This record gives sequence, structure tokens and C-alpha cells, in this order.
Amino acid sequence: MGFLDMYQEKTVGAVILAAGKSSRAKGKVNKLYRNLAGKPVLSYSLDRFTSSELLDEVVVVYNKSDQNLLQDRVMNSMDYNLKVKIVVGGERRQDSSWAGLNALETDYVFVHDGARPNFSSELLYNLLTEAFAHGACFPGLKPVDTIRKLNEGLSGSTVDRDSLIRVQTPQCFKRALLTKSIGDALEKNRYYTDDAGAVLDNRDIAPSVVPGEKCNLKLTTNEDFAIMEALMAD
Repeated sequence: MGFLDMYQEKTVGAVILAAGKSSRAKGKVNKLYRNLAGKPVLSYSLDRFTSSELLDEVVVVYNKSDQNLLQDRVMNSMDYNLKVKIVVGGERRQDSSWAGLNALETDYVFVHDGARPNFSSELLYNLLTEAFAHGACFPGLKPVDTIRKLNEGLSGSTVDRDSLIRVQTPQCFKRALLTKSIGDALEKNRYYTDDAGAVLDNRDIAPSVVPGEKCNLKLTTNEDFAIMEALMAD
């Protein structure tokens, strides 16, 4: 019996964060609804999660000003294997994670930035396996470049890159653990750039780390779009 088979009675959901304002990827349309190799950026994450046999529910957290784009370019244009809920996000990323979590009723949850369209089904499997074992998990990549501190435009000391990790999404958690962690953070008015940080600081639990994927890039600038187009064309 496989590891995941032992948890066949557990339910798994995904929260796809799509509530950002996309200010750094200059353009008239929010980057998540821009065309990338034939379809909107957000559609790739939705396709991956809704076609996965691991998932039971999916929630998209969106910016209210993008509601028509979401419906016209993403929700109405494709048939998904799972029912997809949509909820309005908050002012900050953590507020949007909170809104998504409260729209789910699953035992475990993936939280993913919709601006990362290129992740594999294998990564989902590895993350969920680790989340079952440890309660929290995220993918990370070791930096390969030399890293130095920056001091007002001048070089500072070199940082030991062996002790660093580049954090990616999707991240995977026992949903009750993440809900409690973010709830504690909000009560203390603490905000984090990723959900694993909230678990680490508010519940004193060190998330497990699995190898990330180099092609799992976050689309932030127009240059990132060009790189991703080239990757998807290969």
C-alpha cells in the first residue's frame, strides 16, 4: 500500500492566490489574465490542481476589480474536473490566504501563487507526502550564485549560501495548523510573505522542505513572461 493510500479518507484542497494588483508586470491587464502560450496565466494553475487525483476542492482568491476578467477569460472558458469556488481576497497576501482557507473544509491544503504557472504533478505528490508526515511543507531551491549583502549600493559581506533556500509555492499544510497559524498572526498584526513563515513563527513548527523546480518561476516582470514563453515552447 502506498503512503498516500493510507490517507485516502483525508480530503485535500487548494487555495490559488490571484488577488494581487500586478504592479511590477507593467500592462493594462492584471498579469494573471494575460495570455501565456495560448491561455491566461491563471488557467495553468487551475488546470494542474483540478486535474490532479490528489485534490477534492479548489478555491481561487481574486481581486474584486478583476471579477469580470476572472469570469470571462478563465472560469467561463474551460470545464474543470472539480468544482471551483471563488472568493474575494484581502488587502495583503496573508489576508487572501485567510479568505481562501475559510472557504475550504478539507483536512489538508495547498496554497499557491497564481503567478507561478509551471509546476509539476510530481511536486504536488511530494509536497502532500511530506505534509502528511510533518504537517507543513514547501518547495525550495538552493541558491547557486554568490550572495552578498547590499549597503546603500555598495557591496557588503558575503553570505553563506549553504544556509539559504529560495522559497517557492505551492506550499502544503494540515489545514487546521495553517488556519491556527495565520489566525494567530492576524491577532498579533504580523504579516508574512509566505504561509510557511506564519507556521514557523506562530506555532514553532519547522516546515519540511522538498526540492523545488527551476521552471517553477514566479511571473513578476515582462522579462519573466518572455522567459516562461521560451520554456513552454521547448
